[in-house]
Amino acid sequence: MRSHLGCTGSVNLGQLANDTQRHLEKIVASWLEYSPESSSLDVRHVQPDDVPPMREVAGELLDFLHAVSDSERSQIPGGALYYQDEPTGQYVRLKVWKGGFLTVTWARPDYTRAQWEAFCNQPVVVVFEPFQRLNGVVSFEGNPNAAEHLCKIIDKTAGEYSQGDYAISSSVSRVDLTLRDVNADVVTLVNALRYMAKEGTLIGEIDVTSFRVGDLEDYCRFSFRTDGTWMARPQLWSDTPEAAPAPAAAVAQTV
Repeated sequence: MRSHLGCTGSVNLGQLANDTQRHLEKIVASWLEYSPESSSLDVRHVQPDDVPPMREVAGELLDFLHAVSDSERSQIPGGALYYQDEPTGQYVRLKVWKGGFLTVTWARPDYTRAQWEAFCNQPVVVVFEPFQRLNGVVSFEGNPNAAEHLCKIIDKTAGEYSQGDYAISSSVSRVDLTLRDVNADVVTLVNALRYMAKEGTLIGEIDVTSFRVGDLEDYCRFSFRTDGTWMARPQLWSDTPEAAPAPAAAVAQTV
């Protein structure tokens, strides 16, 4: 995650009366502070204490919003605070909507509404290489030595984790690769697959997650199709509750 762990974000409170601003400036808080110049709640430098951070952040946000009058609250532009819990990896968004409505959402990676872009070896931000966790299934037509080349690429990892397994099967006309929690450099692997595969024969997907907490913003998925290689990042936040649990969108792991 680019802003790794802790609390980030800000909330724009909009135009406030002088009395309201003075009241906000007097509120005692550890995580948040009112900035009169921008009329916003910003995350400050925090000295750790014994109070659970999520409880403090949420409580302080409510204290500030409660100090704003009903008429001023209805004109709040809004914003969001993001908290990453270090022990559990849970990533939480406290969003203040226009008009002062507040919602709390836990991040849940979802590719069903992801925006895809063509991948042509351009620079991309992914999970830091030593912690990359790869899952997926890929198939392509390639040269007889493709399977051997793939083994060398996957085994030559700079990762810190030995978990995972992979399987490669090859025939005269096709190579099949299955990844199960493999710790390897995805960009190197993706480019090798694109290079070794005959044009239009590379199909499948590779999911990139992490062995450590705090990297959700850098999760991604590579999709190989007849029209090229595509990449997407999952949506982390859903603003409306679902009527029923959505089916798992991650690439299925073969046992």
